[in-house]
Amino acid sequence: MTDHAEQPSRVRIVMGVIGGIIALGGVIAPLISHEMTTIAVHHLLHAGMAAGAGLLALAVAPRVTGRERSAWIWPAVIAPAIGLLLMWPSEYAYLMSHRWLHLLDHLSIALMTFLAVYAAQAYVRGLGWLMLVLVVAMDAACAGGFGVSPGPSFLLRPARQPSDVVLASNAARAGTSKKITTLHALGAKLYNTMGCSGCHSVNGSKGVGPSWKNLAGYPQKLSNGKSVIADYSFLKIMILDPGKMDLAGYPAGVMPGTYKVLLAGPKHPHRMRLNAIIWYINTLSNRAGKASEPPVPDRLAK
Repeated sequence: MTDHAEQPSRVRIVMGVIGGIIALGGVIAPLISHEMTTIAVHHLLHAGMAAGAGLLALAVAPRVTGRERSAWIWPAVIAPAIGLLLMWPSEYAYLMSHRWLHLLDHLSIALMTFLAVYAAQAYVRGLGWLMLVLVVAMDAACAGGFGVSPGPSFLLRPARQPSDVVLASNAARAGTSKKITTLHALGAKLYNTMGCSGCHSVNGSKGVGPSWKNLAGYPQKLSNGKSVIADYSFLKIMILDPGKMDLAGYPAGVMPGTYKVLLAGPKHPHRMRLNAIIWYINTLSNRAGKASEPPVPDRLAK
């Protein structure tokens, strides 16, 4: 005769249904909106997906009566590590540009979270809850910048200041005390929050993409054998339309094409964030010149 205590309770059923719906939403998110927003928002999506998959795992995990089941310790340890590898920045940049691979990666992350929580709960009753909290907290911490390369200090100043620009005169007229930043400081911040640090170093070391150290103003060799100077036009094309030019020595098709939506178009008429990133690239080069500097709008130049 089956013990009534072993039958699924209403709480477990509700928890499983809610967890399954949340996890499924996170998995199919790349099909609904494939464009990357920011690294922070994307990691928050991972955290929500992990929470859903973990709740589903707790709902279906066996109710262990003994102290422990040692066979489950290995998947409980290995699954979170595989989940981390599936979010490796340089690989994720490639997945972001391929919708179905991106969906498959989300599915794999959800499955690894499910396995980690399920195995922990099966190993020792109650440990699954701790595993769930740790996995979700890890994704939330990444959304806050933990584990992302910090890059140079925002205090770094370029040889030619792009004007301490942007809303200084407007703020003065409005009588506000709002802190005004420089375009290159904004670019340094975007370097981290938009995922640039995953593929591009700022210290000269080679990554999936070219280092931003001494990039602006220097000749760059293309895969067709030609060389071009990294001026403003070149930098703009490489960020917004990376498929137009392939650099020699670097894999083609890795740079996501989604930055065109995030930095240009009707929602970004002045392209301030795009120009901020290019200004920041200029501060990292000792050959940066007028040709590689973004134009400053007349209203700001005045």
